[in-house]
Amino acid sequence: MKKETKLLNLKVEAKSAVPVYEQVKQGIKLAILSGYLEAGDQVMSIRDLAARIKIHPNTMAKVYYQLEVEGFIYAKPGTGYFVKLDYRKVRKEKLELFRKVTREYIEKATGLGYSLDEMIAELAGMKNERGGKV
Repeated sequence: MKKETKLLNLKVEAKSAVPVYEQVKQGIKLAILSGYLEAGDQVMSIRDLAARIKIHPNTMAKVYYQLEVEGFIYAKPGTGYFVKLDYRKVRKEKLELFRKVTREYIEKATGLGYSLDEMIAELAGMKNERGGKV
């Protein structure tokens, strides 16, 4: 039984300083790192995803090529592209992304005048408000 291809709801900001192909690549990587796309899942075709997010198919091909080189997807000629998971790589990438996002959060919060202890207290309060889930 063939698995259904999962749709990706990627947003591209044309006015961003981050190149379009990088935004798309990061969006697909996030879908893989978060577990939305799992090992063996087929990713949308270059043409379909390009049309869905309104970018040129050549840009999408560049994204898929880079993801393949980085070891996140692989091609099956005549069939399409599929998620390839190297769990060590996934753990490493998730940790790097977590640290990046955390650094950005800390920079913004300290810019607002919060100390690290106040940030931790706010996070704990948010966790309690949500029944133990942040």
